[in-house]
Amino acid sequence: MDYPDLLNNLTAVKSGQIIAIDGPAGSGKTTLAGQLQRDLNNVLVIHMDDLYMGWQDAFSARLTASTINNILRPINTSIDFKYDLHDWHKNLFTKSEVIKSNQIFIIEGVSSGQSQFRPYISKLIWLDVSDEIGLTRVLARDGIEIKEQMLSFQLAQREHFASELTENAADYRYEGVPKTLLS
Repeated sequence: MDYPDLLNNLTAVKSGQIIAIDGPAGSGKTTLAGQLQRDLNNVLVIHMDDLYMGWQDAFSARLTASTINNILRPINTSIDFKYDLHDWHKNLFTKSEVIKSNQIFIIEGVSSGQSQFRPYISKLIWLDVSDEIGLTRVLARDGIEIKEQMLSFQLAQREHFASELTENAADYRYEGVPKTLLS
């Protein structure tokens, strides 16, 4: 399925529903989320990177509980909500976003399609990428100085995806961002 077909299928998603885009680091989740935000109406993107309290938090029970209680549950019950954004440079939560629940939500990032989130998700998109290409993309984007953390993160994400079977749960699967999006 190419991008126009994906977009056509996602037009059935209504206000107050959630699309999750999951996959390994460097697979193009943020790129796809941004394009969908431009092409669909009334969409807000929530980046998992803004919720993680550092590298190891992407797979923590704290993150799972916080995301469910502060974001997913309020969306599903049509309640406006607020969530805190983590500043990676200061290593603390520095600001809050107040969000109206009357829009479509895209939650993108590693672990956004985990099993405990799935009851709240209307559509799950899986973007895959090899470790080598993912590492190259992340280092080009974020700098070579994070290489050691990224190598450890890649190991942790492989373990996470193997136990969560996220790819198998996805409604749509792609090897990287759908090609017609990048043309």
